[in-house]
Amino acid sequence: MKRIVVPVVLLASLTALLLGTVASGKDASSSKAGVSRYLVIAPHTPEECLKALDDVNAMGASTLKMWDFGCKSGDHTGYLVINASSEEQALSKVPASIRDKAKVIKVTKFTSQEIAEAHKQMNTSTPPQAENK
Repeated sequence: MKRIVVPVVLLASLTALLLGTVASGKDASSSKAGVSRYLVIAPHTPEECLKALDDVNAMGASTLKMWDFGCKSGDHTGYLVINASSEEQALSKVPASIRDKAKVIKVTKFTSQEIAEAHKQMNTSTPPQAENK
């Protein structure tokens, strides 16, 4: 029973989040304060591969679409980029069977201006702009 309840609750939560995003017409990252972008890396062994894929699939089609896998290339790892309010929320999108091996990394994008500002703060010269060839 417990094995069924957790995926159902996760699927219902994800569905509610997606429906709210679609209804508002906004990207999930811009609609809620405190939402960050996370990269989730979930390795598994070749022996665990089909179970890991089955477990992600059991979380629902929308969750499965969010994942990329390197398994066909011999890299038995699932990769997920997700907007979430915490590392724990991002990790909740990983099946329990491989969650203990997963790594969650908060990621950000930088603008050219932010990089230039970082150089100014470090009292270093700004590197030359990339050349267009």
